[in-house]
Amino acid sequence: MSGTQAADDANDTADVSSFFEGIAWTPVIQEMAELLVLWISCDLCGAALWGLPRVGKSEFARYIEKVALELFGDTMLVIRLHFEGSEQFVKTVPLIRRMLANVDVRALSHRDPDVLRQRFYDEIWSRCTTKTRRILVIVDEVQNVAVGLYGEFSIINAAIRDKEYTPFMLSIGQPELRSTVANVENKLHTMGRMFQEVCEFHGLSLNQLEELLASMEGKDLNFSRRYFPARAEKGWSVIVLVGPIERAVRSVVDLDQKNLDLFMPMAIVRQTLNYLFFFLADEDNADKDVTETEVLQAFARNGFKKQIMAYCKPRLEPAQPKKAAEQ
Repeated sequence: MSGTQAADDANDTADVSSFFEGIAWTPVIQEMAELLVLWISCDLCGAALWGLPRVGKSEFARYIEKVALELFGDTMLVIRLHFEGSEQFVKTVPLIRRMLANVDVRALSHRDPDVLRQRFYDEIWSRCTTKTRRILVIVDEVQNVAVGLYGEFSIINAAIRDKEYTPFMLSIGQPELRSTVANVENKLHTMGRMFQEVCEFHGLSLNQLEELLASMEGKDLNFSRRYFPARAEKGWSVIVLVGPIERAVRSVVDLDQKNLDLFMPMAIVRQTLNYLFFFLADEDNADKDVTETEVLQAFARNGFKKQIMAYCKPRLEPAQPKKAAEQ
């Protein structure tokens, strides 16, 4: 699904309380979706995405569920298992019960893990059609599952293969997932089925923020005309918000002096833009433009001003041309 299409779907109503309703696309999600398609096309068994909190990992998982038909056709079944919350899964039965709840099975009371597993498998097989060839299992917030229980996911993988479907397991988690992967490197069975590739899911760069706003805007200033018609009549576009956002960021941290790049978490992007959109929609601000002052007010409200350094990374040095070997 393209960003423009997502924006058009979200803009069926001009209700200013739902600026982001239905919008799931971001440049980072697009990038990760293309990588996922590549992994699956290459017949990998599994891969992992890790990232800082609030960057959009779970939104990516929901996006894949939503657009699986477009990405993979009707030969792919997607099962999303999510383990968010404070509960830590260290025993088999609670883990399988959560998996059953994830697929809307209500018969959870049995204590025998084999019985519970079979109920889980029965639900998966019931969702397959004669066209199903692959099953993508997304394990979201996997850091909340004890490493000793990863064997349950390998059992799922094996059960899918026994039914002559091709499995792919996508694990998604917080940064501690990296150390988890390092700790199981000597367990070839787990590495081969879950962690053949490990990649970071990051926030949006300032350039990607501009791409996001452009995709929301759509053709002919659609977004601005729907929500801010008086401004759009003068040629104004939401894309210009990148300017004050960047100036606000640089007033908090001098990215160039510190040789850093910022990757804004999607949750902060959404909250900041909503704050600015409501500012723009307020009739009392009809003659006012958004400045870095309003952006900094948004950062103060959503806490990003204090968190910003956590989402900065050292810039990669450009590759230096190799000197020709002396004769």
